[in-house]
Order: sequence, then C-alpha cells, then structure tokens
Amino acid sequence: MNTLAMLSIDGFDMTVVATSITLVFCMLAGLCLIIMLEGKLFDNINAKKQAKAHQAIEAQAKAAAPAPVAAPAPAPAVEQGITGDIVAAIAAAVSFVTGGNATVRSIRKSGAKGSRRGAWGDAGVGENTRPFM
Repeated sequence: MNTLAMLSIDGFDMTVVATSITLVFCMLAGLCLIIMLEGKLFDNINAKKQAKAHQAIEAQAKAAAPAPVAAPAPAPAVEQGITGDIVAAIAAAVSFVTGGNATVRSIRKSGAKGSRRGAWGDAGVGENTRPFM
C-alpha cells in the first residue's frame, strides 16, 4: 500500500500545515524584533541618565573649591626588628584595602599565642566560619 494513501493527506491539509508553520516563524521573528527594539530604547534611556549624572558631577567638581592639603600622617610606631620595607608593605596593603581611609599607627609582631593550628590554620578557620553577612 501507498503510505500517502494511508495518511490521506490532501492539498488542504498541506496548506494548513504550511500556513501554520509560516505564521509561527513570522511571529517569532516579530517578537525578536520587538525585544531588540525595546533593548535599544532602554539602552538609550540609560545613556541619557548617565550623561545627565556625568554632567552633574562635572558641574559639582567645577564649583567645588580645591580641598586643603592634609598634613601627612605621623610615622607609625614600629617594634624593634621590623624593617622599613615591611612597614611600607603593610601600610600600602592597609591603604589599598581601606581605600586610603585608614592610618597605620603601630606595627608589632604577633606573639606566639594562638592555637595549635598555627596562624594559617586559624586564618582558614576564621575564613570558613565567618557569617555570610
């Protein structure tokens, strides 16, 4: 037997299927176009907001008087046996981490007090048990 005869597909059925598939793909293309245009619209709106904010910041910067230069922070009190290179590295690290909003007042060696895990073990425990806040 002929399989087409068993399915009994005539011209009308093929027209409905072809029309349905075409309609679905046209609607998908239309939705893609709409979403793309919305994205462009929102990008333009955000760009305008950023431009206004940038202009406001520039206007404030122009209007602001130059800030007086602060006196340099006093040198930190350093324990005997710590070199200047170590002091500079510690001060640079503190400045980087805090964004320059902290002052190193003293530097001393850590005592031998601690747990039997050692400094690295204590740091690992502290890092892995810190609350997620």
